[in-house]
Amino acid sequence: MALEVPMPVITASGEEAVVTAWFVDEGEACTQGKLIAEVQAEKVAAEVNAPGAGYIVDRVEVNDPVPQGDPICRIVESVEKPTTRPSAPPATGEKTPPPRVVASPAARRLAKELGVDLSALTGTGPDGRVTEADVKAASETRPAAASGLRAVIARNMLRSHTETAAVTLHSTVDLGAQAPSQVTATVVKTVAETLANHPQLNGHRDGDRFVPADVAHVAVAIQTDEGLVAPVVRNTASWSVKEIAETITSLAERAAAKTLTAGDYEGGTFTVTNLGPYGIDGFTPIINLPQVAILGIGTIRQVPVVDDNGEIATRNQMVLSLTFDHVFVDGAPAAAFLQEVGAALTG
Repeated sequence: MALEVPMPVITASGEEAVVTAWFVDEGEACTQGKLIAEVQAEKVAAEVNAPGAGYIVDRVEVNDPVPQGDPICRIVESVEKPTTRPSAPPATGEKTPPPRVVASPAARRLAKELGVDLSALTGTGPDGRVTEADVKAASETRPAAASGLRAVIARNMLRSHTETAAVTLHSTVDLGAQAPSQVTATVVKTVAETLANHPQLNGHRDGDRFVPADVAHVAVAIQTDEGLVAPVVRNTASWSVKEIAETITSLAERAAAKTLTAGDYEGGTFTVTNLGPYGIDGFTPIINLPQVAILGIGTIRQVPVVDDNGEIATRNQMVLSLTFDHVFVDGAPAAAFLQEVGAALTG
């Protein structure tokens, strides 16, 4: 009797994930509870343990996208053992199985992180063992490609672009003579408080309907070596700017260390992304599905303005860019939200 081993549901059922490493070979015996694979969806990783004892068959290929919940392999009670025969050259068109790669655990982990195919490397370690140095050298010479996990991310971004009627509004906000020291945290706090008056922007889509949230859980876009992640600051309005800043710093450190879990991404109702540190003014952020809106923060610039007395003064200004799904939100309510956020930030 065969036992199917499903791709764990670590973000949302049906979304694609990939197997990043197999720890058992095709046809290899395993015991119940044995670690057999490592998988990843977006930036959330998980380990897969064998739900029963038997032999592993029908493994999916590493980096082949699989819907979460679908099988990645089967465990069977027995496998047919080939009869021992004198070795002979393979027939035309017949494929020989690839040799088993000998690599250190550190090299295997690094290869998984960098997307390097171990079977294509010639090891320089003892007895041809692949080392970390071999993996690093291979990663520096290979061409960049959108494959595996990056391909999953790309498809999710494309899905957001094609499945939403995205409209972006830009607004210049006058921060006054003194800009806030914690820009992202200040905007995140302001957004969470403002969303209380604009429930049509705070929640998630469920097919063709919008489900509003009771409170704001603001996701914050964080750049990592592998791309953007957006973990969630929960009950955002209840925290101080200092507490939000500390939480964002902690999330960024964990993102860099790749220790964020599925729980860190769950329940987001709105997203904030800041490209100000890169000198960007206004931009068009992509909606973080299944949410319906995202706010982009531009760089803060000192500009000369004419004050109420007709004098020239220096003020700090930045551009906020709100992208919303016009299917669920009309332009006027979205503009009113952006206006209210700007007014709250005005110094």
